[in-house]
Amino acid sequence: MFALVDCNNFYASCERVFKPRLENKPIAVLSNNDGCIIARSNEAKALGLKMGEPIFKKRDTVYKHNIHLFSSNFALYGDISKRVFDVVTNQVPSYEMYSIDEAFLDFKGIKDPYDFAFQLKKKVKKYVGIPISLVYHIQRLSLKLQVILQKNQEIVYAFLIRKNILIQY
Repeated sequence: MFALVDCNNFYASCERVFKPRLENKPIAVLSNNDGCIIARSNEAKALGLKMGEPIFKKRDTVYKHNIHLFSSNFALYGDISKRVFDVVTNQVPSYEMYSIDEAFLDFKGIKDPYDFAFQLKKKVKKYVGIPISLVYHIQRLSLKLQVILQKNQEIVYAFLIRKNILIQY
């Protein structure tokens, strides 16, 4: 059994770790020169901010909706990524990093994958402050697609199809 863990809206979530007053507020993170949007919170996405969009085209939206803008801070994101995956990878026999905010996990020997995944999500949120999505399956191939589908759900669910489990809360 394999799993894919993906940090939700990672750069925006990192900014919230040290600024909890921004929970449920629209956030966008800008590129190195503050020219383009490179990350958005769900609230910013709902207001129409697009990935890669030049920020000057959205200045009216930013002011109208009080969207909080941040210059990218890759040192911070790297540090928080390490913290997230220190928690995650200490719980599994092996893993493979996929990107700064994603990793494939080996769920071999885990007796109750659903409960394990649910508890792991809670542990990462509690100890690091980052929300994660986690999906598992007997094959690695479909995991990336499943996590993309999971992130687009707005409700709490446990969805079961042929031993595929998707968890969101």
